[in-house]
Amino acid sequence: MGIIERRAGTIDALLSKYLWTNNGILTQSGDKVFWDRATLYAFKGFFMNGATERALPYFKYYSSMRLLGDHVPYPVEAWPEGGQRHLSAESALYCRTVIEGLFNIIPIGFRKFSINPHLPIEWNYMRLKRIKAFDQLFDLEVVRQGRQEFLIVKAENGKIIKKTKMKGKAIEIVL
Repeated sequence: MGIIERRAGTIDALLSKYLWTNNGILTQSGDKVFWDRATLYAFKGFFMNGATERALPYFKYYSSMRLLGDHVPYPVEAWPEGGQRHLSAESALYCRTVIEGLFNIIPIGFRKFSINPHLPIEWNYMRLKRIKAFDQLFDLEVVRQGRQEFLIVKAENGKIIKKTKMKGKAIEIVL
């Protein structure tokens, strides 16, 4: 989550046969307990660090198992330790994985944030609508046109900000 030294090795370890299971990240190698909290924080970190293409298949699999599959319709605390109890914090963390991970939105002031979105190669756009933050209501959209990516911010007051996205560079937005 902003600590980038040894990120490749950390990602390799988290997705290795020692920690990754069909249910998510184990609490430690050799254990049987997995926590959705650990799994979702891992996804958030992968996305924030630009490992989108590597993490996306795992995230899609996780999403289909938890939200659409026959397992449970929500993130769980832990299994088998927690008996798959639902915790609202994990559900909020799922949203944070997208907002803070894929979109990489970081508050830096009362009406200011940085954004460094990581649009997956297989997507042409991604958007968040009706965001209530920074004392504003606005929409965010990242659009790929050819080889370029653009960030579009549409504020409720009619203000539109359009910026060209440079790979690996955060954009500062003042609303």
